[in-house]
Amino acid sequence: MKFSISIKKLNVAKNIMAINNIIFDWDGTLGKTLHIWVKGYQNGLNNQGQTFSDATIVQDFFYEHDEGQKKYPQIDFRRMINDAYEHLHQELQGLELYEAAQETLAKLTERGIKIALVTSSPRNILFKGMGRHNLEKYFSSIIAGNEAKEHKPHPAPFIKTIKNTGSKATNTLIIGDARTDIIAGKAAGMKTCVFTPEDNRLFYNFESLAAAGADYRISNLMELVEFV
Repeated sequence: MKFSISIKKLNVAKNIMAINNIIFDWDGTLGKTLHIWVKGYQNGLNNQGQTFSDATIVQDFFYEHDEGQKKYPQIDFRRMINDAYEHLHQELQGLELYEAAQETLAKLTERGIKIALVTSSPRNILFKGMGRHNLEKYFSSIIAGNEAKEHKPHPAPFIKTIKNTGSKATNTLIIGDARTDIIAGKAAGMKTCVFTPEDNRLFYNFESLAAAGADYRISNLMELVEFV
């Protein structure tokens, strides 16, 4: 099966052939957890007699909780977030992956590409979701959110991963769905790839993501196998 490479750059083959290490993000890149979070926030808000559209939840509740609390003083944010976490734990057993995610990891491993993972999610949540698909075996290094002193967009987790895997920054590609992945990867001296599948359009403005200056952009994970 062929996938088109939706990337804006020059000399793709020449640049990419040097890649022998790929660091993946988890939420919104491999695991479809963002979609579960939306439902979790919906449940938490419903428990307080509040109803909002998915788009409003993403815009006002997902990221800057302090600002959201100012905008919606009638909502108990701590209770809402706890309810969302409870929903997430319940739904992780049925977690879906993005299209071709597991196949991509398998093929990259077959080619001798080192694969690592850096996520803001705590390890217990991460492994509950990964365990659903037995993904742990593909990663030579995993840094979870509760194990890092600094978090993306700080480059520290990526720099630590390089040390863990014995790789070089110049031979490493970062792939993630958010600006923080791109900013951290560039700060660490690595090549960067932004992942923009249609499934993520609810959560991001793709044009804004493109402005972050990633070296590559793909909409299907199998595209990595096509050009690495």
